Amino acid sequence: MNEQVDRIYVLESMPVYKAIWNLALPTMMAMLVQVIYNMTDTFFIGKLNQPNMVAAISISMPVFMMIQAFGNIYAVGGASLISRLLGQGDRGGASRTGAISFWSALVVCSAVSLAGLIFIKPVLMSCGASADTYGFGKSYLSIMLLGSPVIGLKMALAGLLRSEGATREAMIGMVSGSILNIILDPVFIFLFKMDVAGAAVATVIGNVVGFLYCLSFYLGKKGVVSISWEHYRFDREIYAEIFKIGIPASIGMILTSTGFAIANVFAAGFGDVVVAANGVTMRITNITVMLSMGLAFGCQPLMGFSYGARDYDRLAETIKKAIFIGTIICTSLAILFYSFSDFWIRVFINDPTVIALGAKIIRSFSLGMPVLGMQMLLMSTFQSLGKMYQSLAISLGRQGLFFIPALSIFSSLWGFNGFIRAMPVADVATALLSLILYLAFKQRFQLIPKGCPERLISQSEPGRPQKQEDICYSGGRN
Repeated sequence: MNEQVDRIYVLESMPVYKAIWNLALPTMMAMLVQVIYNMTDTFFIGKLNQPNMVAAISISMPVFMMIQAFGNIYAVGGASLISRLLGQGDRGGASRTGAISFWSALVVCSAVSLAGLIFIKPVLMSCGASADTYGFGKSYLSIMLLGSPVIGLKMALAGLLRSEGATREAMIGMVSGSILNIILDPVFIFLFKMDVAGAAVATVIGNVVGFLYCLSFYLGKKGVVSISWEHYRFDREIYAEIFKIGIPASIGMILTSTGFAIANVFAAGFGDVVVAANGVTMRITNITVMLSMGLAFGCQPLMGFSYGARDYDRLAETIKKAIFIGTIICTSLAILFYSFSDFWIRVFINDPTVIALGAKIIRSFSLGMPVLGMQMLLMSTFQSLGKMYQSLAISLGRQGLFFIPALSIFSSLWGFNGFIRAMPVADVATALLSLILYLAFKQRFQLIPKGCPERLISQSEPGRPQKQEDICYSGGRN
């Protein structure tokens, strides 16, 4: 019970900078380890000096992200609603949301796994597989699909844990499985000589362990909310709220997955060696994306709780300070990647052609990195506040509105050089879109006294002085 009280204190009263680091640091560490374990497969397979195997893992990456996207519906949509309900003091509603999110994620992720196994060949071919990479891709992806229900559920549970401020527990769940994966990769790849299939087996085992840890938190009844079947009942309003935010977030991940798949198709047009170089670069630069997401996810319960409690001053302060932190982190990483581009590629593979191409790609990608922190934080802000249209616009922006069109146009006009410019252009454009949406949205909150609901009465009675009670709904009415 004391731990539950402490988590509410962090969300409600702890100084904002301290609260941000308290919530975001464990999530950022978990995301960093997640990136490392995602790169582990590429690292160890790269030591075999088989570019086609590296390319096969890169081709499978969009499908892996698609699996995570379905878990993300409930990780983001459920978490957003739970944080707001806790801010309103409705723990019963928060538990119903937790149960609905968990059991729905189980059904959806299992269905996705089955569909992927049935259509594995057309899926791989659509992601850019060639005759030389298809066999390796099938060996890797078929095992990943068998474990995909657990992968999606682990993601959903981690989001639910973060929603109530249990970011340390979410971190342990993600980190424990990732570390195990790192340990098992060389065992299955080299000792058991399973190559790409061994990398997939290690990944699935790691995710099972992480999932079991997250599940044990709820089985031990340590949470403020519950995922027990006893709390489940079909509730149209809760599903609507979850989908309102979860589906835009999921669409964002699906479009990211689609963008990677289309990028692989364009890369394949320049040769399998470019697919390998682009895949390695994507894994490396994903550090910046995942750290930005870690900061944003960590701040999500704080923003959602403040919004639910109608503490708009605390909400605005959180957004401002988190954007500052994210910009510093992303700019620092951009400088490191640009300055030592050859080194980062060489860590993974010793093929001279892949190193030269990868270094050129990573320098180009670095140009758009400084704005990623703001982009991810503002997208998370709208998700936390339950603002569907703004979060959908940003989710669609990076891949659907900007990256995929830029990839097609730039590659057609400038070939390989255009291909590598599409991502930084998309990042800058999406950041500008995010900022415009936020500034427009922020105008309302500058007019709302602390403690008042979001909606304002447009006018007071004629001839009557406009006092606070005239512009705020009284008694908590909406």
